[in-house]
Amino acid sequence: MPYDELLARTSVLVTNGGYGGLHHAMRHGVPIVIAGDSEDKVETSARVQYARVGVNLRTGRPTPDAIRSAVRRILDDPSYAANARRIGDAIAVASGAPGLVDDIERMLAVRA
Repeated sequence: MPYDELLARTSVLVTNGGYGGLHHAMRHGVPIVIAGDSEDKVETSARVQYARVGVNLRTGRPTPDAIRSAVRRILDDPSYAANARRIGDAIAVASGAPGLVDDIERMLAVRA
């Protein structure tokens, strides 16, 4: 899925909670409706809820009414989008994997 193209035009992402999709949504400041209950999805769903960047439906098989209600909740409450933008801003300035390598190399140099 071309996340960069899609998420630039998206108000809410409905997802099963895969890490890649969640990361892209938050990077773009898009709030999330999440419905995942397998693999790591229970954990990612809990994190979405905790960070208030979306609504956790707490199931892998939500009803259409549950999805509709969650999307409406997000669209009606601007705090979800504000929280997603805040995390997206933090992602934008993060140094990513190269920064992590630099941090580890600095730590190892201190020990030597």
